[in-house]
Amino acid sequence: MKKTPQILTMPILYKGKLFDIEYFFREGNKETIVFLHGLGGSKENYWEACKTNALDGHTLICPDNPGTGNSTYYDDFLLNVDDLTNITSLFIDQLNITNFILVGTSMGGLTTLLYLRGSGSEKVKAYINIEGNLMPEDCMFSSKVVTYDFDTFANQIFPKTILEMKNKGNTGYHIIANNLQLNTNVRSYYNYSFQTVEYSATGELLKQYLSLALPRIFICGEENKTLSYLPEMIKNNMDIKYIPDSNHFVFYDNPKALYDVVAAFIDTLI
Repeated sequence: MKKTPQILTMPILYKGKLFDIEYFFREGNKETIVFLHGLGGSKENYWEACKTNALDGHTLICPDNPGTGNSTYYDDFLLNVDDLTNITSLFIDQLNITNFILVGTSMGGLTTLLYLRGSGSEKVKAYINIEGNLMPEDCMFSSKVVTYDFDTFANQIFPKTILEMKNKGNTGYHIIANNLQLNTNVRSYYNYSFQTVEYSATGELLKQYLSLALPRIFICGEENKTLSYLPEMIKNNMDIKYIPDSNHFVFYDNPKALYDVVAAFIDTLI
């Protein structure tokens, strides 16, 4: 019988401010998996992981980023991706876990790679990147932000982005659009975007991913097989898996196939 995931809150003191980070925790007796969601996402992005048979027995953890879901965000204390990475590190430290599998999607792929540049590399057993930010082309949402002042973005571009996402055919786009509309602090979305674009512009994230000593896998939606850096990954013998009937948000488009791939990868580590 699957254990019911708990919704918990972790208080984190960061730069003199108290952040209440809400997360789900599903206890298991196998490896621990920590998921980090992307820009405008939330812990619910990975809720299906708690239901799938493929991950039975694993401990599953996913926090809401500050400004998303039910985690704290202060409009007078603006956070960037570096801050988000530091808060993530504190979150993992307070969980007191090691030897875990780290999973990052979209901007979560960026924060996971930044985490791995620090002490995180000593705690992580394996790394799963699900269309995480590696190159400029991955900034399909954040790149729409950085050319505007905040008022223009909040009043014009953000609502337009939500409408465009709702008009796309994939399930994932529809659900993420609803989350942006109902459950995302617009200023957090705006501020995280700048460093997302900056880090993705240099090519260093791809170099870091290719040079990781950890067991790793890159997962993307089959509709995105044209990503320009995939040939470079193939040349370097990277493990790439394509999720059928999926675009960027594979955890909504085809969660069963996604978690089957995740589970199969984890099985290779045992």
